[in-house]
Amino acid sequence: MSLINQVLNQLEQRGAHTSPNQTQIRAVPALPKRDWIKPVASGAAALMLVGLGAWVWQHREVRLEPEVQGSISPSPAVEVDTSNADQDPGPATRLSYELSVLPLPEPLRERESATPPVPERPLVKAIDAEPVPAPKPAPPISPPAITNREPSPPLKQVSPKQRADSDYRKGVQAQQQGRIPEAIAAYEAALKLDEQHEATRLAMAALLQENGQQGSAERILQAGLRLKPLHLSYAMALARMQLERDQLDQALKTLQSHLVAADNNADYQAFYAALLQRQDRHKEAANHFQIALQLVPRNGVWRVGYAISLQAVERNEDAALAYKQALATHTLSPELTAFVQQKLDGLKLSRDAAKSEPPPTH
Repeated sequence: MSLINQVLNQLEQRGAHTSPNQTQIRAVPALPKRDWIKPVASGAAALMLVGLGAWVWQHREVRLEPEVQGSISPSPAVEVDTSNADQDPGPATRLSYELSVLPLPEPLRERESATPPVPERPLVKAIDAEPVPAPKPAPPISPPAITNREPSPPLKQVSPKQRADSDYRKGVQAQQQGRIPEAIAAYEAALKLDEQHEATRLAMAALLQENGQQGSAERILQAGLRLKPLHLSYAMALARMQLERDQLDQALKTLQSHLVAADNNADYQAFYAALLQRQDRHKEAANHFQIALQLVPRNGVWRVGYAISLQAVERNEDAALAYKQALATHTLSPELTAFVQQKLDGLKLSRDAAKSEPPPTH
């Protein structure tokens, strides 16, 4: 008896067809002529074994190629009851179905239980059936509500010095326009904010002096010197005011009291030397003129003052050289140039007269 008939007999003995809808498969009695049954049965058994092995190892249904299916006809030893089927799928499909519903032999059944279940659809189909959900878009950000009211700008922090600068500019503008009381009020407001505002103090002192308030102008500068004793601009302005009031001694005293801070201030040194000349203190004046000229060598006016003090102390050769150097700067006014030329001529006559005099007799 062939292998497939043995499997069918076992099915009938075990009552394998438990479902009424399941296809009925039964053994067919052997035909008298068996010379053609053996080859067909052997082929069917071979196909069954190949299909079962492929199904176990590949975990999918056996699907025969069209050319293979066309060359194989269903075994006459197996009858398929298709009364419950809607339509006949064809010989090749019936054979695949029959091989799939046959119970496996014991060795193959154990191997199947050890293998994981086979998915009903290929992996690609499963991915297509259950697509990965796309990420949800972020909710749109609504623009801020537009209001008609403009935001107020941040408050700018203004320092007292900046406010003092502003009041000073207001005072200068008012002074240029001839509004003297308004200019003085602006200067006073600036000094209240910043007592050491140099430009405001000097401008206010000059404005007060021009308007006949000499005492008030001097008090403004003296207050500045008390705040900053070494502030030379206050000392020089105060000394000029005192000189205009014919207070030469007081002017010299004012400059001398701040002279320690004027070593590198050429203007201060020359101004102090000029006041010393007025008191005929030429030797001291020449020294301070020399300090000023070392700082600013090409100042022609200072050279003239230096030459005058040198001539006064009878340093005629040095005086003549200083006069010539003053002319060489080409910075003198016509009047001062004429004065210098006159001094040179006088020194020349003095030299000539000294040479022409006979030597003294004993």
